[in-house]
Amino acid sequence: MPIVTQTKSIVSAIKFNWQVQSLPDRVYLRQVMLPAMARMKPANVLLAGTRRYTRRYPEAFDRQMTAVWTIDFDRSAARFGNGQLHRTGDICEVDRVFRGVRFDMIHINGLLGFGVDTPESVRDMITACHQALLPSGHLMLGWDADRTPDPTHNEDITLRFEHTGFLDAPARHNVTGIEGHDHVFDWFRRDD
Repeated sequence: MPIVTQTKSIVSAIKFNWQVQSLPDRVYLRQVMLPAMARMKPANVLLAGTRRYTRRYPEAFDRQMTAVWTIDFDRSAARFGNGQLHRTGDICEVDRVFRGVRFDMIHINGLLGFGVDTPESVRDMITACHQALLPSGHLMLGWDADRTPDPTHNEDITLRFEHTGFLDAPARHNVTGIEGHDHVFDWFRRDD
């Protein structure tokens, strides 16, 4: 690749990363949600989806207290994961990808409608997350209101999880984002 093309590609990637970092939902996630999760002092947390703009998310947690695992289906995204605690795999098979690890929290943001698109894949993801969570473990689903149905109306979710607040975070938080569409953060607790 010629140097000019390579330079433009790098500049474009940096600009995109900066734009995503400045979106209201990403600001809320970094400034409110991740610190709230860290205050719970969980032993094992899973952050699903890794990109350049997510690579610092594990830093919100005390590394002595919390193992922050990351997962992404894209092998090339592994460089943005959390080093030795990153796995390349499908969130719909998280219970098998992390065999032997049970999570206090699973944080899934931006996958519904962007990879987990069908009712079957949502069901598979929810079933796998339920298996991978400890009893009373927490699941956070971040989703775009214009791209996916409301998860609180999905029976696969409501039969396994209670929609409930998390510490000082409400059960649901809406952030108006791109083109006036809401990005929604929903907290669920494993219902046993």
